[in-house]
Amino acid sequence: MDRYHLCDDCNLFDEYNTAVENSDSTHAFCYSCALEHGYYECLTCERLIYHGDYCINHIDRAGYYAIHDYYFKPEPIFHGIGPRYLGMELEINVPRGQLTDCVDDATNALGELGYLKEDGSIARGFELVTHPMSYLWALDSFPWHLLDDLQAKGCTGDGIGMHVHISRAAFADSFHVYRWMKFVYRNASDVQLLARRHSSYAAFNDYERVMVKETCKGERNPPRSLAINTQPEDTLELRVFASSLDIGQVQAALAFADASVSYTRDLTISDLAQRGGWNWDSFTRWLLTHPKYSPLTRELESLACAC
Repeated sequence: MDRYHLCDDCNLFDEYNTAVENSDSTHAFCYSCALEHGYYECLTCERLIYHGDYCINHIDRAGYYAIHDYYFKPEPIFHGIGPRYLGMELEINVPRGQLTDCVDDATNALGELGYLKEDGSIARGFELVTHPMSYLWALDSFPWHLLDDLQAKGCTGDGIGMHVHISRAAFADSFHVYRWMKFVYRNASDVQLLARRHSSYAAFNDYERVMVKETCKGERNPPRSLAINTQPEDTLELRVFASSLDIGQVQAALAFADASVSYTRDLTISDLAQRGGWNWDSFTRWLLTHPKYSPLTRELESLACAC
């Protein structure tokens, strides 16, 4: 009888009765009562826990084997036809008890296309990072079913972000970079509506809009927490988007990154001064003549209907 203990809840003896790890409670429950009180098994062993996904014996190993640290940066593998490549960073919240399954789903679906990283803004989950992809390649070849699979397991993008890196080689010259950055900053309210996000981690402000020319000349190095992070050596990071597991919203974000670069590439002084080239309406009219950006057009139509 020494291995049997009295449950504090049902007052029956049970051999598995024990104080549960990671709990502030001093109660000792039998297995059935522990489950009723919100305890669950460590994802690696049968030990009952209350917080996190792993007991103290496994917290540093199981489930985290495929989640690299924040500074992990492998050599890029390019997919599709360049030089305009996009790299997606999608932050994902994972519900308690689902981390191992979600990690397995993500790594199996991504293969060599991407990897998972830690990020301080994610309480429980990971950041899904892709290698550089051309826009059309991403539409055709990214494993979009993965987003549905993760959502079915209870994953969300609530309260976190999605970033899109754009290769600097996609820009014709520094003037093209200037036109693109100016377009994004001048249309902050429309970009934020599309992005579904207002955040200090993707900040728009008048000073940065005014100082775009100096930034493009390399005369200043703004903080990375702006709407456009110019610090990466080989990319410009568009940080404006809210995270999402909705396929249409993620595809629209990639479409905006690609389309905005394409749109601003050939804007002339006459376009800007006489034909409203900076204006959001001019951009959306241009989109209608470029059907490959239909995910963005559909998202804009959906937002217009919701307003």
